Amino acid sequence: MKPLAAGLAAALALALAGCAAPRPVVRPPRPPAVGTGEETPTRPGSSQRALPVPLAPSEYHEEPEVVGITHVVRRGETVYRIARAYGVDPADLLEVNGIADPRQVSVGTELFVPGAGRVVDLEETTGPAAAPGGQAPAGPRAGARLAWPLQGVLYGRYGVRSGRRHDGIDLAAPEGTAIGAAADGTVIYAGAQSGYGSIVILRHAGGLVTLYAHCSQLLVEEGREVRRGEPVARVGQTGRTSGPHLHFEVREGTRPRNPLLFLP
Repeated sequence: MKPLAAGLAAALALALAGCAAPRPVVRPPRPPAVGTGEETPTRPGSSQRALPVPLAPSEYHEEPEVVGITHVVRRGETVYRIARAYGVDPADLLEVNGIADPRQVSVGTELFVPGAGRVVDLEETTGPAAAPGGQAPAGPRAGARLAWPLQGVLYGRYGVRSGRRHDGIDLAAPEGTAIGAAADGTVIYAGAQSGYGSIVILRHAGGLVTLYAHCSQLLVEEGREVRRGEPVARVGQTGRTSGPHLHFEVREGTRPRNPLLFLP
């Protein structure tokens, strides 16, 4: 595991265990602005002005290398059959690929199968292919348990991209924009992590954890109770990033989940 992943995982594990040492809030200097490209509104019909999108998404921070293979969907294969052949949970297969509706998985779709060491021929493991349109499991949906931390341009989604894992979503917004807590919770980490820059991590009811990265300013300290929507930080471009934006993660314990499954 790379140093960043190990550092964040260790910090998160300690914080969840209640062992994180208190530290002062980090308020790094405001870095210079960078160029921006096209402007695209985040939601149709929104009255909010369009927000800038960085010229091109890049590797904002390193994340753990994922072991797995890419399975190309063939005629008659369903998410359920593919998951059963590889011994993985169908919901996990959908989530890691950023797919909410299994009906989106058509012939030719490339699915990343985490943990797999080789490509499996489904005809060899499950017999002749069933007719297309066989019932597939419903996509994972945790319900709208969280609020959007800000209104911005969603330009980076959760999942595996080009064989690399992206454990959250990216929302472009002007530097200094207030970032609200996604739900009532407790601040379990407020500081800096290599690559992520200045971050805040909140613990919520039911073992849910949210992470807010690349902040220009942290507005809370560890141990503080916060309410849903309360500002906890401001948008910045600390750490490895191509421009001001919020990298937002949702975790169950230390396990990354797709934030879009928890948002309205």
